[in-house]
Amino acid sequence: MKAVCDFCKTEYTLDRIPNTPVKCAVCGHVWTPRVPFRHNATMKLIASICAFIAACIFSLAVVFNFSSKNNNNKPLITKIDEKNIHLVEDESGNKRIFVSGDITNTTDDIYGLPNIVIISYDEKENVLSRQTFTPPATLLEAKTTVTFNHMLSVNPANVKRLSVELKESK
Repeated sequence: MKAVCDFCKTEYTLDRIPNTPVKCAVCGHVWTPRVPFRHNATMKLIASICAFIAACIFSLAVVFNFSSKNNNNKPLITKIDEKNIHLVEDESGNKRIFVSGDITNTTDDIYGLPNIVIISYDEKENVLSRQTFTPPATLLEAKTTVTFNHMLSVNPANVKRLSVELKESK
């Protein structure tokens, strides 16, 4: 057990707690060493359980808040207007499909833009190609829209329908 002089703060190591007052060998001060406070194992267990419960509640609150913010019915909306799909010739004389569209942030928060995927389908709704490209901006301010443009490499004669989606990051 450790005992400390109340006056000069000299530390002593004792085998047991004395029943009588002790005298400091350095300054001569007489004092009665106190029984050190021992942490109760039951109190430590209760404190640990409380801390665990608090951590669980905090984690649930964060997950719920995150999922409710991100599940507010697609915060980012993409669309291609038929007026924005054109056939153009590239440098080699090949016909290509030029597509432009919009991505709109419908929330009051800034969102990072994931990659854009344009999917082309034939007349039987079979997927001809999935072309992924980076958006024109990395972040989209609240309640704003950004326009994207992309030249498809698929043969335009086979394409009957196009769709656009945002590629979820994994």
